[in-house]
Amino acid sequence: MTDHRRSDRTLVVLCVLLALAVATLLGMLTRDFLLPRLASPPAPAAVSSAPAPSPTTTAPASPTPQAASSAPGEVPSPAEVAAAVEPGLAQAPGVVSAEFRDLATGRVLYSRSADEPVAPASAVKILTGAAVVDALGAETTLPTRVVALPPDEGGAVELVLVGGGDVLLGTGASDPSRVDGRAGLRTLAQRTLAGLAERGITGRVTVSTDLRLFEDEDPLNPAWSDGMVESGNIAPVQPLATYGGRAAPGTGQDRLADPAASAARAFQAELDALAEAESETGEGGVEVAVREQIPATDAPRERVLAAEPVAEVRSAPVGQQVEYLLAHSENQVAETLAHAAAAAAGRPATHAGAAVLLEQEAARLGVDTAGMDVVDASGLAAANRLSAAQLVGVVTGLSADPARTIVLDALPRPGEDSTLGERFPVAPARDAVAAKTGTLDQTVSLTGTVTTTTGRVLAFSVVSSEVDWEIAPARAAIDDAVAAVAAL
Repeated sequence: MTDHRRSDRTLVVLCVLLALAVATLLGMLTRDFLLPRLASPPAPAAVSSAPAPSPTTTAPASPTPQAASSAPGEVPSPAEVAAAVEPGLAQAPGVVSAEFRDLATGRVLYSRSADEPVAPASAVKILTGAAVVDALGAETTLPTRVVALPPDEGGAVELVLVGGGDVLLGTGASDPSRVDGRAGLRTLAQRTLAGLAERGITGRVTVSTDLRLFEDEDPLNPAWSDGMVESGNIAPVQPLATYGGRAAPGTGQDRLADPAASAARAFQAELDALAEAESETGEGGVEVAVREQIPATDAPRERVLAAEPVAEVRSAPVGQQVEYLLAHSENQVAETLAHAAAAAAGRPATHAGAAVLLEQEAARLGVDTAGMDVVDASGLAAANRLSAAQLVGVVTGLSADPARTIVLDALPRPGEDSTLGERFPVAPARDAVAAKTGTLDQTVSLTGTVTTTTGRVLAFSVVSSEVDWEIAPARAAIDDAVAAVAAL
């Protein structure tokens, strides 16, 4: 009897264990086959709102609100991408190189002469933004300072205006609501008089400048054509300027032949006006010796840097300046920030030093730099050589690095105040493209990301070279190709 009971209990235990195993198996089958399989986590509202993963991990988020509510779909096949891209590119003048790559998988979906180094125009600015953020930090602000040196033989105190790399100074009061004009020369003049009063300094003062943060023998890059300067695309690269090398705000304004000298005269004029106003009320004790040509200081650089500033103003954060330069393709800001970044990285603050920094940044982003030759930070030089594959590699590397996704956030988008503002006016491309434009007399390019209707984010670069001034047809062909991919 005992043996029978033991046998019954054993049988019951075995049945229970078998039932549990079956239930577990059914649960696993139900989860795998009845619930949807997600290729990636649910996507946030924009690719710029969170760092996209590396090409070997799950897919990044879609920048389109429509796609944000569901997981990205299947990756388009190379045949589908080719069918979408080629009709548009067939209409492009010159020679076309292009690459489209799925960001989540790293798979190249379309390639056309993508390894051929070309002059990509302002697409270089994406790499510039990455290098600047990496070297300076997105939250860093750039100072413009005034240092007071002891009286000269004539008894005048020398006020040295020290350029710290801010070329978006305003001529009036500091405006915290703007990137250009965040730091104002009128505010700096007011603080200078206050600082002199605190130190008990009265009498005659003179204004001089110190621009030695940058070390170029020629502030104009020898790789730039004379036409680039004459057309106002660029001015001498100096660490002191107003409104991106202009006398007034607005990217359509003409640039100045000597931006630093103009900024120094604007500061001197504000200081003189404020000093006279104080003198009339009996409160002031400073007289500005106004000079038409404001000289560079003769004081050693070390002495200027060691002196306690009388006053200073600070630029908008570097991250906001990068957003500004990408949105407006602001050449002066790109070159100046690249110089400042080179100095911060321990390299010469020169055109060549900045170019080396950019190539090193590309390597840090995982790009094969063979054949790459960067000669400026703005893309104005026709001698720049980067391939479409390398530009796509830069975008891919940025998407994989949380510290640098701020650069992808800053890429121009259709409908915004940017160089892409009036392009891609129709959905789905209107909500799917984020890209840096590029235009030279022989080059039209577009580099960035495009999101398909199913939520796949593709990094891409299309460069039409040797266009011989056929800019509008080249731009239309590129836009047609990218828009067709957005519709996949």
